[in-house]
Amino acid sequence: MIERAFQISPEELPEKEVWFAMGYRDSVPEQRIRDMVLEIRDDLVPKATLRYIYQIVEAEKLSPRQVSFSGQVFNPEGIICSYLNGMTHALLFIGTAGWEYDRAKEALKAKEDIVADFIADSIGTVLAEMTVAQIERDYNGSQTISMPYSPGYCNWDIREQHLLFSLFPEKPCGVILSDTSLMAPEKSVSGFFALGDKLQRQPYHCEICKNTRCYKRRNA
Repeated sequence: MIERAFQISPEELPEKEVWFAMGYRDSVPEQRIRDMVLEIRDDLVPKATLRYIYQIVEAEKLSPRQVSFSGQVFNPEGIICSYLNGMTHALLFIGTAGWEYDRAKEALKAKEDIVADFIADSIGTVLAEMTVAQIERDYNGSQTISMPYSPGYCNWDIREQHLLFSLFPEKPCGVILSDTSLMAPEKSVSGFFALGDKLQRQPYHCEICKNTRCYKRRNA
């Protein structure tokens, strides 16, 4: 099991990813918003310590809707399972933008600027996803690695985060899971990468997903 922490400079935060998280998709925000993004980025990002933990376990696709990780049965449902042919192992992960970022964001929220709060929330989303990208870069195995998949997306019941967390030490990277399956710090992620010699890495097919609340959803 690998656990790491790191920090980034404000300039390392992908600005276009923040715009995307804000809902701009492929368009460019007006100059006032771009300036606010940079100002809030420069203030908050240095205060964040990103953390992640991961492990590689034996895995098996049991059916078109079920998989097994380390002997524990999960139900990611059909969309995710359709990407898992050839999976023999899985890289399970938990990542977070950290409590430091949560506290910095709450301090900003006290100023009661709705737009600034929204931008800070979007920056936190990107920071959390950067931990997942770093985990993928850390992986140095010879097996093909899939895209990452998380409970709560593509009809995967978010309550199965409790099963995932049961395979990690208590409060991994300081992340706490509530009875309602929400993580704290707020900007935290969990999930898995599929691994396999015969696995074929496939892009997300958002056009077949019915989760209209997913901020990454693209129109078909």
